[in-house]
Amino acid sequence: GNKLRDSIFSRTLGSGFIEEAFRTAHAADPNAKLYINDYGIEGQNNKSDALYELVKGWKANGVPIHGVGMQAHFKEGGVPATLQENIKRFSDLGVDVAITELQVRYLMPSSDDKIANQAQDYSQAFSACENVDRCVGVTVWGFTDKYSYFFDTGYGEQQLWTTDFQPKPAVEAVDKVLK
Repeated sequence: GNKLRDSIFSRTLGSGFIEEAFRTAHAADPNAKLYINDYGIEGQNNKSDALYELVKGWKANGVPIHGVGMQAHFKEGGVPATLQENIKRFSDLGVDVAITELQVRYLMPSSDDKIANQAQDYSQAFSACENVDRCVGVTVWGFTDKYSYFFDTGYGEQQLWTTDFQPKPAVEAVDKVLK
C-alpha cells in the first residue's frame, strides 16, 4: 500500500513525525547524512511511487533528507527490471541512493542453475547502482551462508560465500561489474 504502517506514531502524529525526526536529527548533527531506508521499493511500484512523492515533497519543503536506502532482499530472478530506472528517478530528486541490505535467496535445494541465476542477480543489482552517479554504494546482508538469516521458509544460501567460506560464482560476477 501507499500509507504508513499502523503505529502509535502514525496514529498520534500522522505522517509529520517522520519529517520532524529528520529535522530534529539534522539539528542535532548538521553533518550527518540522513536516509530513509525501506524494503519493497527497489522497483517502480505503488510503494516506491508513494515514497518518491514523499521524498519529493520533503525536498520541496526543505526537509533535510540526503538519501534513500533500498534494502534489496531478493528472491532468485526477482531483481526488478526497473531497479536502475528507479534508482535514477530518486537521484534526480537530488538525493543519494544506496542499496543497503542486498541478498539473493533461492528455493532449496541448491542447484547449479540457481547458483548461476544468483550470480546474475547480484551482477544486475550491482550494475544498476554502478550505472547511476548518485548511487553511492551497495552493502550486502552478511557474507557467508554459515551465519545467514533465513526469513523465508524453504529459501536459503543467499550470501556471496558458502558455509565453508568459499566464494560462489556471484563473487566473480560482482567483481566484473566493479572492474
